[in-house]
Amino acid sequence: MKSYFGDFISAPGTEAIGATVLVFDKNISIGFRNPDGSNAMQSWLIKDIDSTYQFSTQQTKFTCSKYPGSQLLIKGKEAGEHVKEIQAESKKLWHQKNSGKEWIRNGMLMLAILAVLFFLYLLIVPWLSQKLASKISIKTEQQIGDAAYNALNLAGQEDSAKTVILNEFFQAMDVPTAYSIRLTVVNNNTVNAFALPGGRIIVYTALLKEIDSYPELAALLSHEFTHVNKQHSTKSIFRTLGSKVFLGLLFGRFGAVTSVVVDHADNLKSLKYSRKLEKEADIEGLSILEKRGIDPVGFTDLFTHLNASAPNDVLPEFLGSHPDIEKRILYVKEAAKNSTITDNEQLKVIFEKLK
Repeated sequence: MKSYFGDFISAPGTEAIGATVLVFDKNISIGFRNPDGSNAMQSWLIKDIDSTYQFSTQQTKFTCSKYPGSQLLIKGKEAGEHVKEIQAESKKLWHQKNSGKEWIRNGMLMLAILAVLFFLYLLIVPWLSQKLASKISIKTEQQIGDAAYNALNLAGQEDSAKTVILNEFFQAMDVPTAYSIRLTVVNNNTVNAFALPGGRIIVYTALLKEIDSYPELAALLSHEFTHVNKQHSTKSIFRTLGSKVFLGLLFGRFGAVTSVVVDHADNLKSLKYSRKLEKEADIEGLSILEKRGIDPVGFTDLFTHLNASAPNDVLPEFLGSHPDIEKRILYVKEAAKNSTITDNEQLKVIFEKLK
């Protein structure tokens, strides 16, 4: 297999678009994006392809009898010569082709490569993807998070009035960060909240209805904020997607990484973090509350209240994706023993507006 980059014209009169071309023994695959941004692919059989080198443009022009009007342009002669070699090879008699030993040798080599790749996927690539995620810039994280948010089509479900008040509440908490934190309230009957890379935090209306006090709300937001501020969302997404984003991260092709995240955007609503990251989000969130004199009981109330309100022993999605609820309640209580509490009238008033 060989790969090339070229320009693809899908029909007469249409503009050329960038394309990735993979040349196999039987066919070539042309990958490109439609005008609406969706991914698309055409597969041309080698036997149906005609190629002509154009001296004026220094490009090889490919056409396919099965797709009249479509054109593929690749710089230089190499791609066209390679396709013609494959076409010539396919016309040879069987005894004129590569020997059986060469096929066996190539097959064994391929199996060895596949075995190595499989090992890397299982043991190394997810870990490396997570490590590389910590090297990306805040701007890139924000672009990835915004693209995922748009892919989830949440704008049409937004409760704009509650969104304004929720952002007012978080701003009143005055939490310093390099990120631009943007909270969105979404009309949804699922008890859930989640953070996206780069600063977006989504809270469903069903979860807000379950919260009884401003310390509970502060606990929820400080927890999700920590997922953003400590890059938990970014690292967990990249670890989960593993090899799908590894090469893009390795070579700095963040557009490809964004595309993969967008394709899996629906999974981000129930993203699972490791116990280590969950504990860090709880402890850091608790510290945010303590520094502002907010009652840390907001955390235990949040966990206990939501756990108790779940019907038929089914945890709300927000808790169901966060294991060991009882253990978390215990270590939060232990960490909050010496907290100093002051009544925050500003947060209380904003919370009442929200409810």
